[in-house]
Amino acid sequence: MNDLYNRVKRHHRARSRSPASGLVIGSPQDIKIAIPRNRNDENGRPIQPVTRDVDSETLRRGLDHVSSFLAKHGQRMEVVAVGGAVNTLFLRTREKTHDIDIFSSELDNPSRILLDEAAHDARKRIPALGTDWLNTETEMWMTGPAEKELTHVAAEQNVRLYEGQGLIVYLAPWDYPFTGKVHRIQTGDGNVRDYDLADAAHYMHQYILAHSNRSVKAGMIQEWAKKWRGYEVKASILARIQTKYKRHYGGRKAMDL
Repeated sequence: MNDLYNRVKRHHRARSRSPASGLVIGSPQDIKIAIPRNRNDENGRPIQPVTRDVDSETLRRGLDHVSSFLAKHGQRMEVVAVGGAVNTLFLRTREKTHDIDIFSSELDNPSRILLDEAAHDARKRIPALGTDWLNTETEMWMTGPAEKELTHVAAEQNVRLYEGQGLIVYLAPWDYPFTGKVHRIQTGDGNVRDYDLADAAHYMHQYILAHSNRSVKAGMIQEWAKKWRGYEVKASILARIQTKYKRHYGGRKAMDL
């Protein structure tokens, strides 16, 4: 059942060797294959990206199909999720999202190709999914060491967004998506969403629940921001998140500011 995976792996190894000397030019992790890969239609024309808002039931159907596809090919993969899918599938604070953002430092390129084939097959069978419904775009903004640490910590904390026979999707540690939301709010680069403040509050609450239900010191938040995103958080932004948090969680404070 794992013939496809093995064929892909042999092909990838062959391409990574010099035809003249047989020397390995680079490992599969030197240049990661992104998901989804570019595809052409039956006439050889590039398939245009299609993004759709997808509800939780449809996303779970997609994940079920991917899990079954991977299992049929003798694989069980583990990835980590961030983004709107966490709100839609885990926190249930949003009815729809357009994709599931995933990453993993442990996936070699043959695994990525197989996972991409599984996601593509799911979309063919579930038209409500967009072309990018499962993607690794978030890896573009990560350093290698950060991705490796986040992958390890996510597996260690073992909070699962999804689990099937061929696929496990962990949640990233909450301080990582929190700093992402804060960065977007703070930079105000035109991509700020009306739900970003609430998302930051919800992510902080999950962190607090997982860490003895205690408020977080401002200095620790600055350490997160520097570690994961390389910036310093403005006190005014934290104050806004604190206000939003109090509205959602009975007036208690999230942070010691």
